[in-house]
Amino acid sequence: MTEWEQILPGVFRFADSCNVYAIAGPQGCLIVDAGTGRWLDHLAALPKPPTALLLTHYFRDHAAGAVRAARAGIPVYVPEGERAILADPGQHFRERETYIIYDNLWDLFAPIEGVPVAGVLHDYERLQMAGLDVEILPLPGVTLTQIGVAVALPGPEGARRIACCGEAIHSPGRLARVAPLQYNYNDLGGAVNAYTSARWLREYRPDVLLPSLGDPIVRDTDVALAQLQDSLQFLVAGRPGMTQSLDRIGPDPLEKVTDHVWKTTHTQSINWFLLSESGKALVIDYGYDATNIVSTGYPRPANRRAVLHSLEALRERFGIERIDVVLVSHFHDDHVCGIPLLQRLFGTGCWAAENFADLLAHPEAHCFPCDWPVPIRVDRRLPLDEPFTWEEYTFRLHPMSGHTRFAALIGFEADGRRFAHTGDQYFFQQGRSGETMPPFAENPLYQNHVYRNGALLDGYCQSGEWLLAWRPDIVLQGHQPPFHTDAAFFAKIAAWSEEYKEIHRRAMVLGEDETHFNLDSWGGWIWPYRTHLREPGAVQVRVTVRNPFPRRATLEVGLIGPAGWGGTAATLTAEPRAEASAMLEITPAGPCRRQPFAAELVADGRPFGQVAEALLTVGGEAF
Repeated sequence: MTEWEQILPGVFRFADSCNVYAIAGPQGCLIVDAGTGRWLDHLAALPKPPTALLLTHYFRDHAAGAVRAARAGIPVYVPEGERAILADPGQHFRERETYIIYDNLWDLFAPIEGVPVAGVLHDYERLQMAGLDVEILPLPGVTLTQIGVAVALPGPEGARRIACCGEAIHSPGRLARVAPLQYNYNDLGGAVNAYTSARWLREYRPDVLLPSLGDPIVRDTDVALAQLQDSLQFLVAGRPGMTQSLDRIGPDPLEKVTDHVWKTTHTQSINWFLLSESGKALVIDYGYDATNIVSTGYPRPANRRAVLHSLEALRERFGIERIDVVLVSHFHDDHVCGIPLLQRLFGTGCWAAENFADLLAHPEAHCFPCDWPVPIRVDRRLPLDEPFTWEEYTFRLHPMSGHTRFAALIGFEADGRRFAHTGDQYFFQQGRSGETMPPFAENPLYQNHVYRNGALLDGYCQSGEWLLAWRPDIVLQGHQPPFHTDAAFFAKIAAWSEEYKEIHRRAMVLGEDETHFNLDSWGGWIWPYRTHLREPGAVQVRVTVRNPFPRRATLEVGLIGPAGWGGTAATLTAEPRAEASAMLEITPAGPCRRQPFAAELVADGRPFGQVAEALLTVGGEAF
């Protein structure tokens, strides 16, 4: 077929390397997917000229023609999670390992030429395009970040719900291809995502499904999607890990702790809801929905995706339509990735402790692990060890270090019980997957400290002393059922505070009279970590360095770059083991891409070398 075929009134298909759809609206035609671009030679056959091209995913057979469309003056819009790979595939291929491949994401099937991107399409976004009401649907499957484009198409009998669904379905019960669903070496995680996407499409209740590969499904769409779910269950039946993931989809997404405290059951990290008498909800952390595999084992930010969860259950059970506040325990992506989504869609407030609020608001400025790359608006920065209130509840925060130094213990009372939220600080070896917790006396603590997160030798003393003083009845944390405390629990906490120090002092130079940079071995860091300049010029950064001595010391710190770069220096004084900061400048010699420069430290005349680095891009459109 080399011409447009009318499928429905106002809906046309061109059979290119994928189906290219044109949906006519009052202000022009909306084009979905690009194929090779051959359809551009037949625009005169459409009732109106194109006003925008929307891509459902980056596969070359769907996206290659977008370059030609952009050159023809058609604005190209792409999924939010796929902007980088579509706009700069050259950078993607430079970063992608092509020898020892154990993750089999189909990201080598990306376009070979960058697409001029006019804008990004955000999950759940509602917008007007070509005079049509358009909604963006998250549809992970053949790519982790595939979207669907849903259009309410006016008609004499009311609006018809049309869903251009990419490769979410090919025909009743089938997909066009299964191979892209094998994300890792021999798993089939994409099948779990495709099953979830079919579930979400069924909840959307489209009248018509327009697959990018396969014929339009113009009737019985729910039957077609249900048959696909059955086929996917059959496909993964011999893969226990995948069947377990599908089994997680069934249970109630909320589980009661006490009358006003509830936990999620469908999330990668456990998120804890606190309900007020006035009918509002506060949640401690808001992370990944675990019923779709979009967050495990794929470190590239574009391969991780936050989607909404728990809201329907809140609405059905309590009549709560939105989350009022997210109170953050620490900055890691599995605990905070959904916050920007809540803020964009519902105006949810974000409250965070002052010791890590900047890490949420400025992710580009630091390089600590597990950081969500989307800036989070922090509406209230909470001082440590000062009480604050939400509705009828009073909270207390306290600093802690261990799993990460950028965290806060959270204490509050509800339903006559005293609660503590400990983030990811304390795990027990049994009960990590949600099974019944054995008695604490028989259940060893699991070592969950991460050195790169900023682990300090006294970190567990800091949190342990607070827990022993606060004496909570129930401890909430990130990945296990609630701990109903007893004497054995508190004995374990007290013992671990000392054991943690002992195991490290025996294995590492950490003596009180010795020279060291504490348990995490950080000599310092540079803020911001990533900087982009369109034109060459001086860059000002804040350099923090640590005194490695058990005595007051003079610290000389300077910025060092490649040949031809010029950096400034400063002399600081720091107390024993303390950190000190200075604002310094470095001037690059010319254009560069992610070029490292470093902070060099000399303490009391002893050189410690280049203890910290940061990255600078000069020129170009992006870092």
